[in-house]
Amino acid sequence: MDVLGTAVPAAIPLLAARSALRIWLRDGSRVLDYAAALFWSGVAIGLGLSEGPGWLLPAGCATAGATAAAHLLVLATAALKKPLVTVDPAEFRQRLLEACASPSGPESFLAGVGPDGTITVWGLEAAGVPRHRHRPGPGCATCYLEGIVGELADNGAETVAEYRALLRRRANQLFLLRRTTIGHRWTVRLRQVQGFKTPFEYSPCPEHRL
Repeated sequence: MDVLGTAVPAAIPLLAARSALRIWLRDGSRVLDYAAALFWSGVAIGLGLSEGPGWLLPAGCATAGATAAAHLLVLATAALKKPLVTVDPAEFRQRLLEACASPSGPESFLAGVGPDGTITVWGLEAAGVPRHRHRPGPGCATCYLEGIVGELADNGAETVAEYRALLRRRANQLFLLRRTTIGHRWTVRLRQVQGFKTPFEYSPCPEHRL
């Protein structure tokens, strides 16, 4: 009975660790592995906090942490697999502004600076701006994007100030730009990054260097 009582609790973190390991070793997101790893980790933590062996608590926390880290790695890898394209800063800026000025242009789009210091834009594919990692020359990509947002959006200046304050707290954000129904003016607000939230740390300008 003592052997069974020891073996059953020991199997719980092993099941969680097995699922977490499958996430690390396989490509892509595995929903069943995530669910199993989090479920067994939760069981281990719950038992460790109640009547189970005390070692179940740190074991469950460790497997839950490994699962979360694997998820972040999958998201970061997927983001960095986008092609890296060096663009002429003036030409790329003009392309963005012309796409937004066109009456048949997009109603909204997202833009942000990734942890590698490149700019990605979502929602302008039809206007000829693919979801690549764009590197606009050797200057600061964050300053560059802030300048475009400030020029395009009516509330760009205050949103850029809010963006900079969050960056100083190491909370990366995306710019969500929308065209108003009346007047077709552009406004902007911030949206949280889903997944890998670390901002670019090695900006060439002192304003954005972390």
